[in-house]
This record gives sequence, structure tokens and C-alpha cells, in this order.
Amino acid sequence: MLYVFYGPDQFRARDELQKVRRELDKDGNLAHNTVRIEGTDVRSLTPAGLRAACHTASFFAEDRLVIVEGLLAKLSGARRRSTSTRRSRSGEEAAASELDQYLDVLNNLPETTTVVLLDEAAPKAFLDGIDGKARVKQFEVFKGDQLRGWAAERVRAQGGTFAAGALDRLVSLIDGKHAGELASEIDKLITYANGRTVEMRDVDDMVSGAIAYETWDLTDAVIDGRTDRALGVVKKMMAEKDYPPIRLSTTLIWQYRRLMLVQGMLREGLSTPQIGGNLGLAPGSFPLRKAIEQASRYPAARLEQAYRWLLENDVAVKTGVMDADASLEMLVVSLAELARGPRRPAAAGRR
Repeated sequence: MLYVFYGPDQFRARDELQKVRRELDKDGNLAHNTVRIEGTDVRSLTPAGLRAACHTASFFAEDRLVIVEGLLAKLSGARRRSTSTRRSRSGEEAAASELDQYLDVLNNLPETTTVVLLDEAAPKAFLDGIDGKARVKQFEVFKGDQLRGWAAERVRAQGGTFAAGALDRLVSLIDGKHAGELASEIDKLITYANGRTVEMRDVDDMVSGAIAYETWDLTDAVIDGRTDRALGVVKKMMAEKDYPPIRLSTTLIWQYRRLMLVQGMLREGLSTPQIGGNLGLAPGSFPLRKAIEQASRYPAARLEQAYRWLLENDVAVKTGVMDADASLEMLVVSLAELARGPRRPAAAGRR
């Protein structure tokens, strides 16, 4: 059996992998018959090497599990041979492409071998080649009600109960891009509550003060138009010495400038690999896909307006016209509201 688990939410993909492991590990011996191929081993992996890993006999003829992480990224841009007969000049049939060779291995697995492929993206040519012969699941990042529903299901699976407001509060603090962290906090809170319902105060006491935000938490919230989260993140980050207002505003300027560059390259018709090369991002990587997705859905006029506000705010702070802390909070709110629609006639940082 072949499983393909792909998408940016790799926590949920790995959670699904654990379910497969539990189903296969009927007698506790699966660990002896599990092979994991990742990192440099994937980069040097050949179709013959994959075949050997899949066809090696398991101890006592038990189930064998082969986990390969990163193969799909390696095959990004690969092409298959045409299914019609194609001959070389000498009249011999053309050799199969590397992608075709991998597909031949994966489409003809021994009955006792299960292969799980993990990656952030899957090439269409590969998915077409395994159509009907594999169980494929795509794990997109959950947002809004989807994320809350997943969190509620996690609570039920762990045997806990949350007050409605408490779960909403937790989901507002940790978004779908950090599903692993959200799951960990749910488990921790259920253990802390020790049989009682988790309340809002528990979330505030145990989670709010412990979250370590990264700059992308702020930029993503602003660009996605999530005003409440953006404001909450910027206040929390500003309270930490490592994130002075000038650093955060500079980060926002850099991120919006990159979105403008991506928009320009998309208008010029550049391909994804070309855009990635110009930005120094690997083809098929999550940061590249996210930059293209954000630039594609952000109206150009609003993006230019946001960039002007950022530059005007930068000048106002550096010339002493505005206080850095207060101006950054107002700017973040204005930018987030702008991303949702042209609702604010003025921006922070404008005189």
C-alpha cells in the first residue's frame, strides 16, 4: 500500500503517519521492519535504491514500513514519458524517465510493504502517475472554523472538555500554521485541569504568557487581515526586549516589499522556479508558495497603499514626529484592516 501525505501542515500529516503505524504494528515488531529515508539519503536515493528498500524481506514475513520524506520535492518539475510508443533513432524504445522509474517501483509494491511519502507539495505529474493506486491526503493549513473544529476534535480525542470561550481564546492565540503547538497546549491544559472543564483563566494563565512569537506570526496576521490577532501579537512582541518597535516595522517593510516584487514578477510571467531563484527561495518550498499565494490575492492598489503607509510611518518615527510604540500598534491595525478591504480612509503614520 502507498500513502502520500502532503501539504504545508506537516504536523497533521505526521499525525496521520502515526495512525498508519498503529494499524500496521499488530504485534509490536514494526520498529524492526521500519525504514526511514530522509535528508541527504533522499537526495542520493535512486529508483533502484527505493526498490531495494521496498522489496527487502521483513523479519518473519511481517509488514514492512518505508517512510520517505522529501522525495516529492526532489521530483518537482520532473516529467513522464508519453504513454504512446516513442522510439529513438535506432528504433529502440526510449528509456523511461526517472519519474517513471520511481512510479514503477511505487505502483508495484510487495503486499507486505507499506510506503508513506511525506512532503509539503506534490508534483501533478507524480499524482497523475499514482492515480487510483495510492491513498492521497492533502493537509492544508486550517483557518477559522476549520481550525476550531480540529481543535475541538483534539479535545474530545484526549478525553477533555473546554469551555467554549476558553477554546476560542486558545485558537486565537495559536493559528493553523502551528498546529503542533496548538495540539501540545491542548494536551497540557487537559492534564492541568485534571478532569474538570478548562476555563478561560486556565488558557490565560498557562498559555498566553508562554507563547514565543516569531516575526512571521505578525506579518502573516497583518497580511491576512486578522486585526485582533495582529494587534495581540505585536503587543506581546513589543513587551519582549528582543523585539523593539523599529525592528518589527522594518520587518513589515521588508515583507511588503517582497510581496510587491513577487507581484511584479507574476505580471511579467515569470515561472515559480524563476521567482524562487530571484528571491533566493528553493522551488517548492513553503516560504515561496506562501509569498506567491499572498501576492496573488492581495490587490495591487492596496499593496502599494500599504507600502506607502509603512514608509511614511518609518519617516515619522525616525524624525521624532511619532512615538515608535504607539505608531506601530496603529499601523498594524491599519494594515490589517486594509488587507480586509478599503475600510479605513487614513493610516497610522500619516500627518
